[in-house]
Amino acid sequence: MKKIFILPLFFLIVLACSISSPSNSFDERTATHVALALTATALDQEINQEPTQKPIDEEKSEPTKSATNTPTPLDDPKKDLGAPTWSDDLSTGKYWSLESGDIVIDTTTLSVNNGKLTASAAVTGKGTNWWLTYLTFQDAYLEAAFDVGKCTSDDQYGLVFRAPDYESGVAYYFHVTCDGHYDVRRWSNSGATMLLGMSSSERINTGAEQTNTLGVWVKGPIIRLYVNDFLIEELNDSALANTGHFGLFINARQTPGFSVSMDEISYWVLD
Repeated sequence: MKKIFILPLFFLIVLACSISSPSNSFDERTATHVALALTATALDQEINQEPTQKPIDEEKSEPTKSATNTPTPLDDPKKDLGAPTWSDDLSTGKYWSLESGDIVIDTTTLSVNNGKLTASAAVTGKGTNWWLTYLTFQDAYLEAAFDVGKCTSDDQYGLVFRAPDYESGVAYYFHVTCDGHYDVRRWSNSGATMLLGMSSSERINTGAEQTNTLGVWVKGPIIRLYVNDFLIEELNDSALANTGHFGLFINARQTPGFSVSMDEISYWVLD
């Protein structure tokens, strides 16, 4: 597996925290000293090229038996949750280690400009690139608005959540494609599994120059997926149940120059 480490950033924090298991005081220090957030919060992982794990076959993956796909009416979970626990309008990159300028990981550029965090992939075939904040939660509703730029068909983007560290790639990935499909990839120590068999939804705005708001309601093993305030799927998976980091990812499968911009992101802790 190809990994690209941002060594100068790593050395800034090696004395402050453990990357694999940050302590409670780590978040407190980072909240007051933003420089400590420079912990290589995104590391390129080319999942399909992982030599020690079974490769992902996204088209042939068997759907999880616990998943359901029942049409539902408009059901915005925010109406019952009150004010968010945390929200970022992305006017700065302080939560994302991007205050000092753009960061390039292999051929993917990440930047914060004009109130948006943009991920742009120059070429195809580089696999999934993710970018995480130092913040964590266990049970919460997470939501972010994405503006899609140039894209076609199977180009993928979405939310990462319950990531225990910054570098292993272990996490859930709720992604949508430009042609209206969606899935949840669970990447764990035993490999990668597509949990839903690449379902499609009319709730996803397809094609280039579109906006989609993605939401993930996660409490214990229950994961609910929202697109544009509609509940599109609920599944049960207990493999990754602990507190973890969250962020966004991009996978340019077909379009050189594929880009997505996260316009705003918030989460609400669930009791």
